[in-house]
Amino acid sequence: MRSRLVLATALAPVLALGLAACGADDASSDAEATADDAASAPTDAAACEAADLPTLTDGTLTVGASEPFEPWYVGDPSSGEGFEAALVYEVADRLGYAAEDVEWTSVTFEQIVSPAIKTFDVAAYQTTITDERAEAVDFSSPYLTSRQGVIVADDGEFADAASLADLAGATVGVTASQTSLDAAEQAWGDDVEVVPFSAAGDGMTALTSGTVDAMVMDVDQGVAASTVYFPDATVIGTLPDAGEPEQLGLVLDKDSELTDCVSAAVDELEADGTLDELRTTWLSSDDIEQLS
Repeated sequence: MRSRLVLATALAPVLALGLAACGADDASSDAEATADDAASAPTDAAACEAADLPTLTDGTLTVGASEPFEPWYVGDPSSGEGFEAALVYEVADRLGYAAEDVEWTSVTFEQIVSPAIKTFDVAAYQTTITDERAEAVDFSSPYLTSRQGVIVADDGEFADAASLADLAGATVGVTASQTSLDAAEQAWGDDVEVVPFSAAGDGMTALTSGTVDAMVMDVDQGVAASTVYFPDATVIGTLPDAGEPEQLGLVLDKDSELTDCVSAAVDELEADGTLDELRTTWLSSDDIEQLS
């Protein structure tokens, strides 16, 4: 029987916004090489049969995630609604698991990326692939390359900003545990005051109350934040790329026997166009331009 990830209160997804997205720690300049290593797995997912996979529970794929929020999860993850929820069921299907064989378990982001014993076979929670994290856990092939979006309040002083220079002198919120902190500092240097928040939801609350002038977070997450949770805010653009691209991967226990098969499934989804379809369906950032 499929267990469901227990939903938090209506406010919890807002407060949890960005806790994991784009990742914490230092985004290593060798992250792309780490992703390449993850992608070196066999490419034939059909060779990985559910009956033969050493999962925590025979015949069941246990998936870890934290508080659900859009666009990654729309409501209960077991609904398959949202980019990562849909991704998990596509990966499970490629491995031979029926939808009812996928069991969701609630974990914190720290539990996902730490070297502690895992209560899941695979975790899907917007985790950036970095060399530092790869010392503690395994990553699948990357399933998304992310960008950092800039959000302003519709009635704020910088509502008409259209470039990085337009935001000179602004107070810019970031999530302390995410790569948005480094990205903002690289984009503006000393031209803005960067204010870290423990969670992006806290930063968005500060933005809409006028405590900060702008907020930086993963652009897809920012689109959802500014349309679902904080509709009086707008994503005005993305920050310039700095160093290697940030790529998200599914997380597995270190040296998991499942890693190659999960990577093969992700590779197959990329090759047959399914990942592109999921991105088109659930993510809405393609037309957001980079700020100059």
